Amino acid sequence: MRRTPLGLVLAAILFVTGFCVLILAEFGFQGPSEPASSAWIEAARETGAVNVVSAIYLNTRLFDTVLEVLVFAVAVLGVHFYLTTRGRPEPVESIPESSVVRIAANLLLPLILLVSIYIVLHGHISPGGGFSGGVIAGTGLLLTAIALGTRTVAARFGPHLLERLEWGALLGILLLAAIPALLARPPLSDLLPPGTPGRIASGGSILLYNGLIGVKVFIGSWVIVRHFVDHRGEI
Repeated sequence: MRRTPLGLVLAAILFVTGFCVLILAEFGFQGPSEPASSAWIEAARETGAVNVVSAIYLNTRLFDTVLEVLVFAVAVLGVHFYLTTRGRPEPVESIPESSVVRIAANLLLPLILLVSIYIVLHGHISPGGGFSGGVIAGTGLLLTAIALGTRTVAARFGPHLLERLEWGALLGILLLAAIPALLARPPLSDLLPPGTPGRIASGGSILLYNGLIGVKVFIGSWVIVRHFVDHRGEI
Protein backbone atom coordinates (compact mmCIF):
# COMPACT_ATOMS: atom_id res chain seq x y z
CA MET A 1 0.00 0.00 0.00
CA ARG A 2 1.32 3.41 -0.98
CA ARG A 3 2.17 5.62 2.00
CA THR A 4 1.19 9.28 2.20
CA PRO A 5 4.21 11.60 2.26
CA LEU A 6 4.97 13.02 5.71
CA GLY A 7 5.15 16.57 4.36
CA LEU A 8 1.64 16.31 2.94
CA VAL A 9 0.29 15.08 6.28
CA LEU A 10 1.95 17.93 8.17
CA ALA A 11 0.65 20.45 5.64
CA ALA A 12 -2.88 19.10 6.06
CA ILE A 13 -2.62 19.33 9.86
CA LEU A 14 -1.35 22.90 9.70
CA PHE A 15 -4.09 23.88 7.25
CA VAL A 16 -6.88 22.43 9.42
CA THR A 17 -5.41 23.98 12.58
CA GLY A 18 -5.04 27.38 10.92
CA PHE A 19 -8.59 27.21 9.58
CA CYS A 20 -9.99 26.43 13.05
CA VAL A 21 -8.01 29.27 14.63
CA LEU A 22 -9.23 31.65 11.93
CA ILE A 23 -12.87 30.67 12.53
CA LEU A 24 -12.53 31.08 16.30
CA ALA A 25 -10.84 34.45 15.92
CA GLU A 26 -13.39 35.67 13.37
CA PHE A 27 -16.42 34.85 15.50
CA GLY A 28 -14.76 35.66 18.82
CA PHE A 29 -15.66 32.39 20.51
CA GLN A 30 -15.19 32.69 24.27
CA GLY A 31 -16.75 29.39 25.31
CA PRO A 32 -20.38 28.62 26.13
CA SER A 33 -22.22 31.54 27.70
CA GLU A 34 -24.17 30.91 30.89
CA PRO A 35 -27.41 32.65 29.76
CA ALA A 36 -27.52 30.62 26.54
CA SER A 37 -26.87 27.35 28.37
CA SER A 38 -29.57 28.12 30.92
CA ALA A 39 -32.05 28.92 28.16
CA TRP A 40 -31.41 25.60 26.41
CA ILE A 41 -31.72 23.63 29.65
CA GLU A 42 -34.94 25.43 30.61
CA ALA A 43 -36.43 24.75 27.17
CA ALA A 44 -35.41 21.09 27.45
CA ARG A 45 -37.12 20.70 30.83
CA GLU A 46 -40.39 21.91 29.37
CA THR A 47 -40.52 18.83 27.17
CA GLY A 48 -41.05 16.57 30.18
CA ALA A 49 -37.88 14.55 29.49
CA VAL A 50 -35.40 13.99 32.32
CA ASN A 51 -32.48 13.43 29.94
CA VAL A 52 -31.61 16.96 28.82
CA VAL A 53 -29.47 15.72 25.93
CA SER A 54 -32.37 13.74 24.45
CA ALA A 55 -34.70 16.68 24.99
CA ILE A 56 -32.39 18.94 22.99
CA TYR A 57 -31.60 16.75 19.98
CA LEU A 58 -35.11 15.25 19.76
CA ASN A 59 -37.09 18.41 20.45
CA THR A 60 -35.45 21.82 20.45
CA ARG A 61 -32.83 20.77 17.85
CA LEU A 62 -34.91 18.11 16.11
CA PHE A 63 -34.19 19.62 12.70
CA ASP A 64 -30.51 18.67 13.03
CA THR A 65 -31.40 15.12 14.09
CA VAL A 66 -33.72 14.57 11.14
CA LEU A 67 -30.93 15.64 8.79
CA GLU A 68 -28.50 13.26 10.53
CA VAL A 69 -30.94 10.39 10.02
CA LEU A 70 -31.24 11.33 6.35
CA VAL A 71 -27.44 11.34 6.01
CA PHE A 72 -27.32 7.83 7.51
CA ALA A 73 -30.05 6.71 5.10
CA VAL A 74 -28.09 8.09 2.15
CA ALA A 75 -24.98 6.23 3.38
CA VAL A 76 -26.91 2.94 3.52
CA LEU A 77 -28.36 3.58 0.08
CA GLY A 78 -24.91 4.40 -1.29
CA VAL A 79 -23.44 1.14 0.02
CA HIS A 80 -26.36 -0.76 -1.49
CA PHE A 81 -26.02 0.68 -4.99
CA TYR A 82 -22.23 0.78 -5.03
CA LEU A 83 -21.77 -2.86 -4.06
CA THR A 84 -24.64 -4.22 -6.15
CA THR A 85 -23.44 -2.54 -9.34
CA ARG A 86 -19.83 -3.74 -9.09
CA GLY A 87 -18.73 -7.19 -10.11
CA ARG A 88 -18.17 -9.64 -7.31
CA PRO A 89 -14.55 -10.68 -6.65
CA GLU A 90 -13.53 -14.18 -5.72
CA PRO A 91 -15.55 -15.21 -2.62
CA VAL A 92 -13.69 -15.46 0.65
CA GLU A 93 -14.05 -18.79 2.41
CA SER A 94 -15.65 -18.64 5.83
CA ILE A 95 -13.84 -19.99 8.85
CA PRO A 96 -15.92 -22.66 10.64
CA GLU A 97 -16.69 -21.74 14.23
CA SER A 98 -16.99 -24.12 17.15
CA SER A 99 -20.31 -25.17 18.63
CA VAL A 100 -19.44 -23.16 21.74
CA VAL A 101 -19.35 -19.92 19.72
CA ARG A 102 -22.65 -20.72 18.02
CA ILE A 103 -24.42 -21.55 21.28
CA ALA A 104 -22.98 -18.45 22.97
CA ALA A 105 -24.20 -16.24 20.11
CA ASN A 106 -27.71 -17.68 20.32
CA LEU A 107 -27.77 -17.12 24.07
CA LEU A 108 -26.32 -13.61 23.99
CA LEU A 109 -28.44 -12.20 21.15
CA PRO A 110 -31.73 -12.08 23.14
CA LEU A 111 -29.93 -10.42 26.06
CA ILE A 112 -28.28 -7.86 23.77
CA LEU A 113 -31.60 -7.06 22.11
CA LEU A 114 -33.25 -6.73 25.53
CA VAL A 115 -30.59 -4.23 26.64
CA SER A 116 -31.03 -2.38 23.35
CA ILE A 117 -34.81 -2.10 23.81
CA TYR A 118 -34.34 -0.89 27.38
CA ILE A 119 -31.89 1.83 26.30
CA VAL A 120 -34.22 2.96 23.50
CA LEU A 121 -37.34 3.10 25.70
CA HIS A 122 -35.52 4.86 28.57
CA GLY A 123 -33.54 7.27 26.38
CA HIS A 124 -35.60 10.29 27.56
CA ILE A 125 -35.34 9.50 31.27
CA SER A 126 -31.79 8.08 31.48
CA PRO A 127 -28.61 8.00 29.35
CA GLY A 128 -29.27 6.30 26.04
CA GLY A 129 -31.65 6.73 23.13
CA GLY A 130 -32.36 5.50 19.63
CA PHE A 131 -28.86 5.89 18.21
CA SER A 132 -27.04 4.03 20.98
CA GLY A 133 -29.75 1.38 21.32
CA GLY A 134 -29.78 0.76 17.58
CA VAL A 135 -26.00 0.35 17.47
CA ILE A 136 -26.13 -2.15 20.35
CA ALA A 137 -28.79 -4.22 18.58
CA GLY A 138 -26.83 -4.10 15.32
CA THR A 139 -23.71 -5.27 17.15
CA GLY A 140 -25.63 -8.20 18.58
CA LEU A 141 -26.84 -9.22 15.14
CA LEU A 142 -23.29 -8.90 13.79
CA LEU A 143 -22.06 -11.20 16.57
CA THR A 144 -24.65 -13.76 15.55
CA ALA A 145 -23.68 -13.40 11.90
CA ILE A 146 -20.03 -14.05 12.74
CA ALA A 147 -20.99 -17.24 14.59
CA LEU A 148 -23.72 -18.60 12.32
CA GLY A 149 -23.04 -16.88 9.00
CA THR A 150 -24.82 -13.90 7.49
CA ARG A 151 -26.89 -16.02 5.11
CA THR A 152 -28.26 -18.06 8.00
CA VAL A 153 -29.18 -14.93 9.92
CA ALA A 154 -30.68 -13.26 6.85
CA ALA A 155 -32.82 -16.32 6.13
CA ARG A 156 -34.53 -15.87 9.50
CA PHE A 157 -35.84 -12.45 8.49
CA GLY A 158 -36.75 -13.08 4.86
CA PRO A 159 -35.08 -11.58 1.77
CA HIS A 160 -36.38 -8.01 1.95
CA LEU A 161 -38.23 -7.68 5.27
CA LEU A 162 -35.53 -5.77 7.14
CA GLU A 163 -34.91 -3.32 4.30
CA ARG A 164 -38.63 -2.53 4.13
CA LEU A 165 -38.75 -2.00 7.88
CA GLU A 166 -35.73 0.30 7.64
CA TRP A 167 -37.34 2.55 5.04
CA GLY A 168 -40.62 2.34 6.93
CA ALA A 169 -38.87 3.67 10.03
CA LEU A 170 -37.39 6.53 8.00
CA LEU A 171 -40.82 7.35 6.57
CA GLY A 172 -42.25 7.28 10.10
CA ILE A 173 -39.65 9.79 11.31
CA LEU A 174 -40.38 12.16 8.43
CA LEU A 175 -44.16 11.84 8.91
CA LEU A 176 -43.87 12.39 12.65
CA ALA A 177 -41.95 15.59 11.95
CA ALA A 178 -44.34 16.81 9.24
CA ILE A 179 -47.77 15.88 10.66
CA PRO A 180 -47.91 18.89 13.04
CA ALA A 181 -47.94 21.17 9.99
CA LEU A 182 -51.19 19.49 8.88
CA LEU A 183 -52.70 20.35 12.26
CA ALA A 184 -51.90 24.07 11.90
CA ARG A 185 -48.93 23.74 14.25
CA PRO A 186 -45.22 24.39 13.65
CA PRO A 187 -43.41 21.48 11.96
CA LEU A 188 -41.23 19.30 14.19
CA SER A 189 -43.37 20.16 17.23
CA ASP A 190 -44.67 17.58 19.71
CA LEU A 191 -47.74 15.52 18.94
CA LEU A 192 -48.00 14.11 22.46
CA PRO A 193 -48.29 15.85 25.86
CA PRO A 194 -45.15 16.15 28.05
CA GLY A 195 -46.47 13.74 30.65
CA THR A 196 -44.98 13.21 34.09
CA PRO A 197 -41.17 13.51 34.12
CA GLY A 198 -39.47 10.24 35.03
CA ARG A 199 -42.09 7.94 33.52
CA ILE A 200 -41.94 6.03 30.25
CA ALA A 201 -44.96 7.88 28.84
CA SER A 202 -43.36 11.30 29.07
CA GLY A 203 -41.24 13.65 26.98
CA GLY A 204 -43.84 14.26 24.29
CA SER A 205 -42.87 12.65 20.98
CA ILE A 206 -39.31 11.88 22.11
CA LEU A 207 -40.17 8.26 22.91
CA LEU A 208 -41.58 7.75 19.39
CA TYR A 209 -38.52 9.32 17.78
CA ASN A 210 -36.19 7.16 19.87
CA GLY A 211 -38.05 4.01 18.82
CA LEU A 212 -38.04 4.85 15.11
CA ILE A 213 -34.39 5.96 15.16
CA GLY A 214 -33.43 2.77 17.01
CA VAL A 215 -35.09 0.63 14.33
CA LYS A 216 -33.49 2.68 11.55
CA VAL A 217 -29.96 2.47 12.97
CA PHE A 218 -30.30 -1.20 13.89
CA ILE A 219 -31.49 -2.36 10.48
CA GLY A 220 -29.30 0.12 8.58
CA SER A 221 -26.18 -1.25 10.29
CA TRP A 222 -27.19 -4.79 9.40
CA VAL A 223 -27.96 -3.88 5.77
CA ILE A 224 -24.48 -2.37 5.37
CA VAL A 225 -22.81 -5.46 6.82
CA ARG A 226 -24.96 -7.77 4.69
CA HIS A 227 -24.10 -5.97 1.45
CA PHE A 228 -20.37 -6.06 2.23
CA VAL A 229 -20.61 -9.77 2.96
CA ASP A 230 -22.57 -10.46 -0.24
CA HIS A 231 -19.84 -8.59 -2.14
CA ARG A 232 -16.80 -10.19 -0.55
CA GLY A 233 -17.99 -13.48 0.93
CA GLU A 234 -18.78 -14.70 4.44
CA ILE A 235 -17.26 -13.04 7.51
